[in-house]
Amino acid sequence: MIRFLRWASQRLSRRSSLRASSSWREYSEYVKVHPTAIIDPSASVRILNPPVPPEICLEIGEGSHVYSHFSLLRPSAKIRVGRRCQLGQSHFICADSIEVGDDVIMAWGVTIIDSDNHSPYWSERRHDVERCRKDYIETGGRDLARTHDWSKAKIAKVRIGDKSWIGFNVIILKGVTVGEGAIVGAGSVVTSDVKPWHLGAGNPLTHKRQLSRSRDEANVG
Repeated sequence: MIRFLRWASQRLSRRSSLRASSSWREYSEYVKVHPTAIIDPSASVRILNPPVPPEICLEIGEGSHVYSHFSLLRPSAKIRVGRRCQLGQSHFICADSIEVGDDVIMAWGVTIIDSDNHSPYWSERRHDVERCRKDYIETGGRDLARTHDWSKAKIAKVRIGDKSWIGFNVIILKGVTVGEGAIVGAGSVVTSDVKPWHLGAGNPLTHKRQLSRSRDEANVG
C-alpha cells in the first residue's frame, strides 16, 4: 500500500508539472508546488521583477487544486496558498503579501490585490504611465513596474482565513483579513475585515448573519 501511494504521488507530480502552463516552468526557481497539488493548464504565474538571487515567491500547498493567475509585482512580493484549497480562475495581484489559509474554496472571477498601485494624487501619479511604458519596452514586455514609485501607493497584506468560501466575481482589496470559516457572497467588494464564521455580501460588504459550523449546530440554534 505504501509503495502504491508513493507511486501515485510521483505520477501525479509528473502530470501536474506537464499540464501546467509554460510560465510555471519559466519561473520554477521562484515557485514551490507540493507534489500532490494540481495546477490546471489555465493557471499562470508572472513574476514581473524576480528577486536576485532567486527565492520562493509563490507557494502552493498539499492537495490544492489551482486554476488561478498570479501576478507578483515586486521582488519582495510573496503569495502563499495553504493545503486542500480549490482556487478557481481568479487573479492574485501582489506587491507585498497575500496569504490563503487551508481548506479555502474560491470561485471564478475573484480579484485579490494588496495595493492601490497608484497615488490618489495626480501630481504623484502623473508619470506612472510613462514609467510603465518605458519599463515594458526595455524589458521586452516582461515588466511594467520596474521603476514604478511604490512609495506613493498604499500597500497592506491580505489574509484569507482557513475554511473560508469566496463567491464568484468578488473583489478583495488591500489590508483585508477574511476570518476563519467566513463566506463572502458573489459580486461583493471587500474593503474591510470579514468576521470569522460570518456571511458577508454587498458593495461594500456588510455582515448579514453569523454562521454555524455544522448542520447539527444550526439545528440546535
